[in-house]
Amino acid sequence: MTPRQIRSLLKVMEVGSVQRAARELYLAPSSISAQIRELSAELGVTLLEPAGRGIIPSAAAQQLQPSFRSFLALSEEISQQASSIAHEPGGTLKLFAPSSMCIYRLPALINALQASAPQVEVMLEHEPFDHLEAFRCGELDAAILVSQVESDEWINNRLHAEDVIFVCHPSRYQADAITLEQLNQQPLITTEAGCSYRVAAEVHFRSQGLTLKPRQSFSNVEVIRRCLLANMGIGLLPRCAVEDDLAKGTLKHQAVAGTPYPFFSTLVYPRGRSCPPKLQALIEVCRTGCTT
Repeated sequence: MTPRQIRSLLKVMEVGSVQRAARELYLAPSSISAQIRELSAELGVTLLEPAGRGIIPSAAAQQLQPSFRSFLALSEEISQQASSIAHEPGGTLKLFAPSSMCIYRLPALINALQASAPQVEVMLEHEPFDHLEAFRCGELDAAILVSQVESDEWINNRLHAEDVIFVCHPSRYQADAITLEQLNQQPLITTEAGCSYRVAAEVHFRSQGLTLKPRQSFSNVEVIRRCLLANMGIGLLPRCAVEDDLAKGTLKHQAVAGTPYPFFSTLVYPRGRSCPPKLQALIEVCRTGCTT
């Protein structure tokens, strides 16, 4: 069983045609077919079945698909590790981060990584993206997560404190801390339902016998920031999203009793998985360039 055979099969399963797979992989259709026949014979299962004038993956191929992906990811990792033994870290670093981290934290990290490991290319995914499934399939090297607790499921490399605060236009600002009851009288703008920032606020409201009722909710923190600059309400955001605005005075941190909500960002990868040189290069950048 070879990476080339697996790569050919997965491409056929993706595009639904040997001819199209051959074009995308720059191989002859006969070569693709031969590789899949050899793989099928070695495994003792049918991998592709006829369907009308075309072909479809067999039930066995569908069941084995996650393992095929893991096999291919591991072979690529081994190749990159072998190359890095004699050369500087290189290859594609597949990374997931939520939108707030993509916008406000990652540019500085990627810039530092380019300086220390110029042969590493970052391929970034953000919401909506199932990073847990990608980890299981071996299609992701690491993720930057924002949470209030660390999970034993991951190797954790903490990056920054990420306090989540209420923010408003200067014309709405009140110098004294306000209560949740007073906050509820304002038009509130939050992240979408299920977002950890909003969940923390909902727990806080419930602890006071209240219900968080946002006037608006958005999945993108930059949209919320723009709404606050337009004086549309009081917003719930990680401090990193508005640090420049707070420094300039174009937005104000509205103190609210019981806040800020303490979060932190962490670079994680699955426990038990090896750390390739390209990921180790990013970890070193995080350790030298970030404070918790």
